[in-house]
Amino acid sequence: MLWTACLWGINIPIVKHVTNQFDGWVFNAFRLTLAMLTLGICVWLETRMRPASRRRVSWWQVLVFAFISSLFYQLMFMKGITLTTAGNTALIMAAMPMWTAVLNLIFVRERLLAITWFGLVVTFLGTVIVTVQDGKISFSSEFLLGNLYILCASIAWAGGTVMSRPMLDSITPLRLAFYSSLVCLPFHFLIASSEISQSWAQALEPSVLAAIVFSGVFSTGLAYAAWHYGVRQLGASHAAVYQNAVTLVAVLGGWLWVGEQPLLSQILGGALIIAGLLMMRKGR
Repeated sequence: MLWTACLWGINIPIVKHVTNQFDGWVFNAFRLTLAMLTLGICVWLETRMRPASRRRVSWWQVLVFAFISSLFYQLMFMKGITLTTAGNTALIMAAMPMWTAVLNLIFVRERLLAITWFGLVVTFLGTVIVTVQDGKISFSSEFLLGNLYILCASIAWAGGTVMSRPMLDSITPLRLAFYSSLVCLPFHFLIASSEISQSWAQALEPSVLAAIVFSGVFSTGLAYAAWHYGVRQLGASHAAVYQNAVTLVAVLGGWLWVGEQPLLSQILGGALIIAGLLMMRKGR
């Protein structure tokens, strides 16, 4: 889960930067194609090394999950990130573990210990501190629509996480990620179809191509499979809290690679994030 958080923490500013100069829908279609191919190769290798489970898979649940996590979430996220700031995106997505815990309580009846809820709150507060102090937060009305799209994406991802947990007893994380990508990829190409023919030359530019490869192969392909594996091992609520580490990774990356000195308040926020994760672990 920490590895997944690292990939997603790097991915947010990359997607934001590329979509400022390249069509977001085309970028999404290209990166999801690479994600699907990556997952397909991994599923093929998994099949050769480990036979498929004989437990019956509910394919209608797989389809519903695919449309929630691989279509609706992707559309809301890509539309939202083009209409708001990277900081706003990180802040709103930080509430996703809370949404996951609430939905898990309502639909799965999974009750969490008091220390677990406290860990969720502490991690969320730490994320808010880190994000707000980053200086990329804006409450301007011009970002309202984009913020609403990201909020919908956050709730959709939480819903998909809760839904996937019982499914992962009968299907492997790699197969679930692959099937959901395979089912929804044609819809993404349909949405981007009017711009694809005009975007090939720009897509082959080194910076754009590198972003497509990283976002597709790693932060969407392998990271999605790793996320599903974490959900199966930890449960939806405990896995979702690692989403908050994404913001911490983004700040650490800015410090290590760009030389952005973290503020004292951000160090405090990072400590709260880690403390919340430890409380969640203690709650398990």
